[in-house]
Amino acid sequence: MFCVGNECCERLAYYGMGTNLVNYLESRLNQGNATAANNVTNWSGTCYITPLIGAFIADAYLGRYWTIATFVFIYVSVSFTCFLSFG
Repeated sequence: MFCVGNECCERLAYYGMGTNLVNYLESRLNQGNATAANNVTNWSGTCYITPLIGAFIADAYLGRYWTIATFVFIYVSVSFTCFLSFG
């Protein structure tokens, strides 16, 4: 059940951030439309390739549950830090 809840939160964060990221990059960081769209595409690609890195770490070193627990801790820490700095 923990894995399902984690995946649900991850998907909500991904799609919630992805819909407004181009607008944010244009308005707050003064990027052009093409540059902002390129950065969002790079971010999206990175989000889809990093599970392969996690799978390698899980299979070769830590195991499935320790890998999930480690990356959930990192994810929550970074999210909370971003919330405090931007909130």
